[in-house]
Amino acid sequence: MSDNRSWSDIGEELRDAVGDALRSGNFKDLSDVVMNTVTDTVRNVSSRVGQAVSESVNYTEEYEQATRQRQREREKERQAAKEARLAMLPAPFRRVGRVSSVLYRVFGGIGTGVMAVLCTVFGGLGLGYGGGWWTAFSVLALLLGAFVLMINVGCKQKLRLKRAEKYVELSGQNQYVNVEELALHTNRTPRFVLKDIRRMLELGFFPQGHLDSKGSCLMLNDRIYREYITLEKQRKVLEKEQKAQARRAVEEKPQPAKQPQESAGGSELDEMITQGQDCIRRLRNMNDNIPGEEISAKLFRLENLLKEIFEGLKEHPEQLPQMQKFMNYYLPTTLKLVGAYEQFDDLSAQGDEIREAKAEIEKTLDTINCAFEELLNRMFRETAFDVTTDAQVLQTMLAKEGLTGQRDFEFEKVSR
Repeated sequence: MSDNRSWSDIGEELRDAVGDALRSGNFKDLSDVVMNTVTDTVRNVSSRVGQAVSESVNYTEEYEQATRQRQREREKERQAAKEARLAMLPAPFRRVGRVSSVLYRVFGGIGTGVMAVLCTVFGGLGLGYGGGWWTAFSVLALLLGAFVLMINVGCKQKLRLKRAEKYVELSGQNQYVNVEELALHTNRTPRFVLKDIRRMLELGFFPQGHLDSKGSCLMLNDRIYREYITLEKQRKVLEKEQKAQARRAVEEKPQPAKQPQESAGGSELDEMITQGQDCIRRLRNMNDNIPGEEISAKLFRLENLLKEIFEGLKEHPEQLPQMQKFMNYYLPTTLKLVGAYEQFDDLSAQGDEIREAKAEIEKTLDTINCAFEELLNRMFRETAFDVTTDAQVLQTMLAKEGLTGQRDFEFEKVSR
């Protein structure tokens, strides 16, 4: 029997087998027919059940995969919607001084009025009677000044709150704004606005407020500040790679071969040159960590000057005694200043003192570069003098021998 036979075929075979057995009276083959039919039927049913189970399992797996895919898509949609909602939410803002400014002005105004009346009364009594009335007038005058000061404090708090609200308004939905733009819209100088923002951050006007490392942009949201930090790190890595590539290009440039010279000073000279090369490497590493273009240009110039100085020392080892102060004070102090600048530049929040210190270091680097250039010139000054003297002596000898005049005469003759 075939596994794919229908139930009607199986029923007909059983019916025919039973009919034949009843007509012939021979029931011997009936049990075999029934057994084979039942076996085939069971096998057929088992195959169909197994196929159904397999199809059910495959369908279940596909359904679970589709369900997981839909869940991932929904999670992405929810995350995108959440970020959109966060972006649309207003930046956290506290109206610091809203109540205290009113209290200062109210009580200051009342106190000023009362003290003004009392000062007038006691001042008149003092003019008429003198003595203790003048003492009372002095005390009342001090109290009057205190109440006027309260009014002034209240007015300053009110104006500061209005400026803070204006800053938030100008930041808009972006929740960040440039300091120069704030200065332009508030008719203030960028220096005043920057100082004002730092004071507001200290007082807590912007709970999630941050300034960038250059003090040029105000960010009112932690999420935006994290994005800024990520981009800043990527920028520093990119600038570091660019500096490294530029330095490799300079180092790989073929240099003219120099004749080896005898070194004087022996191990002391070698030790000084090794120490100088180590200082150059430290300076290069610090320069890689400092992103500013202007300071980097000054450090590149300083690095090249140091290379030329120590190359000159190899050629003129007699300058070794004059280099002691340079190695013991000038060069270590320069590295210390650059290291301090690197630490200051890495700070996320830089106050006025830090920025002034950085500016002073940059100014000092210009002085250092000029001084090191002069040191390099002094190192070759004697050599330049000797060369100039030799050239003058040679010209004098040629003139005495008449060689220069003869040459001029022959040149004129040929020209004619």
